[in-house]
Amino acid sequence: MKEAQQYGGIDVVIATYNRSGAVDNVINCLLKQCLPDDSIYIVFQDSHQMKEYDHPMIKSLLSLPPNLPKARNAGMKAGKNPIILFLDDDVVPDENLLSNHRSSYNNQSIAAVAGYVDDPLFEKKNDCPSVFDPLTGKLTQNFSVQKSQYTISVMGANMSFRREVLGRIGGFDPCFRRNALWEEIDCSFRLLKNNHKIWYCADARVTHLRNSTGGCREDGKYRYIYHSYANMAYFYCKYIPAEYLKSWFTYWKYRLEYDTRIKSCKKPRIITHDLFCVIAGVCGVLSGICRYRLYGKHTGLPSQICSDNRVAK
Repeated sequence: MKEAQQYGGIDVVIATYNRSGAVDNVINCLLKQCLPDDSIYIVFQDSHQMKEYDHPMIKSLLSLPPNLPKARNAGMKAGKNPIILFLDDDVVPDENLLSNHRSSYNNQSIAAVAGYVDDPLFEKKNDCPSVFDPLTGKLTQNFSVQKSQYTISVMGANMSFRREVLGRIGGFDPCFRRNALWEEIDCSFRLLKNNHKIWYCADARVTHLRNSTGGCREDGKYRYIYHSYANMAYFYCKYIPAEYLKSWFTYWKYRLEYDTRIKSCKKPRIITHDLFCVIAGVCGVLSGICRYRLYGKHTGLPSQICSDNRVAK
């Protein structure tokens, strides 16, 4: 209770799209660990799915049209508590999730906390939660590392911020659309650019179910590729160092080539490509560049991203 008096409550913000049943499960887990000053904001992105909850801690919001960063910002603006915790709508929170996020802010220098995410997509061999290669723009994440430490980014499934700091940097950028890939990395880099620190708390845990329908995975294959590369191009235009332009372009050209491969069952050594995926990826890149020209601003990489690709000590 001492921590609650020191920091006030936590505002939990859950943006949801076509997953009303899943978000109810998250709410039930959270209510068991909420303190009196805590609040839960459910931000619906579909008016047909929106519903009210008969509980004083839970508030429903509507954010249209669907846009994950915009929905997160709506939840942030609706609340008042000094700590804001963002969760995906398809996670299973650990029973001590809130208390571990709360206690992380005992260190006054911490501006944001990246929580542990049990996710099958992580490369378990990495001992660092987030590694960014400034030579290529490749990001490698493993938010299931067992050791708490400073890091360079958060993951949208389980991340918290000091309200004052998040508001000061402008919240999340709504120019990251549909699957909104890179939106939390962009937010993290803006924190670092403003000399704030991000802490990875290995005890603040969720299990990421990665539901195959709804949310950011609502799009079909071609639209998903398109928006993935559009968001990637927009992000890179904001941060790419001029001296690394060629190496970044080369890496992502090969990445598009890999993402669009079709393996033949009869002739496994012969690799062909899905032409429509290639077109979607190229069009996405062009769209992201245009989006940057209209709305973006080049800031360059944060100085904390060192030559060894890890967070500065």
